[in-house]
Amino acid sequence: MAHVRKQIRDAFETALTRDVSLVNRRVFGTRVFPLDGSKLPCVAVYSTSEGSGLQTMGVKTLRRDASIVVEAYIRVSGSFDDDADALAVQIEESIAADTTLGGVAKDAILISTEIDFSGDAETPIGVARLTYSVVYVTTIGDVETAR
Repeated sequence: MAHVRKQIRDAFETALTRDVSLVNRRVFGTRVFPLDGSKLPCVAVYSTSEGSGLQTMGVKTLRRDASIVVEAYIRVSGSFDDDADALAVQIEESIAADTTLGGVAKDAILISTEIDFSGDAETPIGVARLTYSVVYVTTIGDVETAR
């Protein structure tokens, strides 16, 4: 098995690969990958931070709140804002269809969306960054099993 946080990222990847047709199955489970025009549009899924707190004393379970980021990379064009919104629709609806991510999480809620672009590359690239708060529970001694 793997840490539940990885299982959560994997569940995001699976859902987005299945549901986000605009990226044609180009979903990466890392923020580090070579990005060129042939891979656009595409999506990257990664975790940034996590808070936790003791939930019960007996078995000592932790309630965890992970930040999972879904970044959609888009070629910048005259329709960039519309393209970013179209991708956001598919991403948001995909995750909203099962906010427990197949039972590995208690809930996954979109908490912010940022849309920006960079003209630094040969081809200007736009990024729509959707951040989710994902609540899940583990015991202190078993971080590979969601409770």
